Amino acid sequence: MNFFKYFQFYLFSAVKGRVHDNGTPLVGAKLTRTAQDAFNGKTYTDYAYTDSEGQFELSFIKIWGFRLLLEPLVFQKIEVEYKGIKKLAWDMTKHNLHHYGEIAYEEDAKMIPIEIDCDWKNSEDKKQKIIKERKVYAVSFGIATILEKNATTTKTVAVLKMIYFNIKLVQVFR
Repeated sequence: MNFFKYFQFYLFSAVKGRVHDNGTPLVGAKLTRTAQDAFNGKTYTDYAYTDSEGQFELSFIKIWGFRLLLEPLVFQKIEVEYKGIKKLAWDMTKHNLHHYGEIAYEEDAKMIPIEIDCDWKNSEDKKQKIIKERKVYAVSFGIATILEKNATTTKTVAVLKMIYFNIKLVQVFR
């Protein structure tokens, strides 16, 4: 077990994706990502530009420190700027500090990368709910759509864990 993992906090997980206008890649679009930590009041910012295919990649924003056992709050935003026009791609409040905690429970986090599709024609008011176990886990606003494969992986992992758990129970009670 890694002792130091208890002192590292992921304010924003790694994100990759594509920016396009109804299928046509937006080359050279600037993505500005911010994570505001409610615990210390600091805002962390990084940037990426889309390539010739409209693809981009942002690494995680991670800090080290010590936290009391309070519910964390991280206010996350990704803005896309293209030809002088800015659009909100992602607006979410994260309630945990683990990697990929935006879309997964902690035990699933190592298995699920965040991949988004940003269609310039989408409204910034577009809302996407992330459903886990029939409850709303998180809500994101903006032109980005969190790709379905992120959720499918979690469902698959949950089913496999349930099968494994049931097999273990059968072995215990034999």
